[in-house]
Amino acid sequence: MKLKNKTGLLFLIPLVFSLIAFNNNVKLVFAAGSPDAYGDRIKEVSVWQSSVMKGNVTYSNYTSGVQINVDALTATQFNVSVLLNNTFASSTAEAITNTRVYLNITYSNSTVVISTTEITDYYAVDNGDATYTVYSYYLWDDATHHPIAGVTYYVWLNYEVYR
Repeated sequence: MKLKNKTGLLFLIPLVFSLIAFNNNVKLVFAAGSPDAYGDRIKEVSVWQSSVMKGNVTYSNYTSGVQINVDALTATQFNVSVLLNNTFASSTAEAITNTRVYLNITYSNSTVVISTTEITDYYAVDNGDATYTVYSYYLWDDATHHPIAGVTYYVWLNYEVYR
């Protein structure tokens, strides 16, 4: 989808997760978005709890319905990497400036747990192949809203490219 904004073109690449809590575990279901016409895409999402990677889903190993088990009532970190075509940036600094990743978490009944929040702490790497990889993370560390057993959550990640 292309949208105009005051800085030029904006491309949205959505990614949707479902967090489904069972007993003391939470299931994380991954659904991939498609790359845009320039090859910009969400490259990888890894999920961490207590310094332990609970799962890693890449664009190339994604299959419909893949699940990641995470523990209930535990802080959860989402590490996200995205590919950015170098037509949208001429340096790693510009790649960071022109990239945004947003996270939104809701209950299955659409009640918002975490409102759309920009993921920060970006850094970028020039891949040397006409793309940059831009990295970011979000730490879900609100004890009142950690994944709870028996509750289903949906996690949306939206990648936006500015030009």
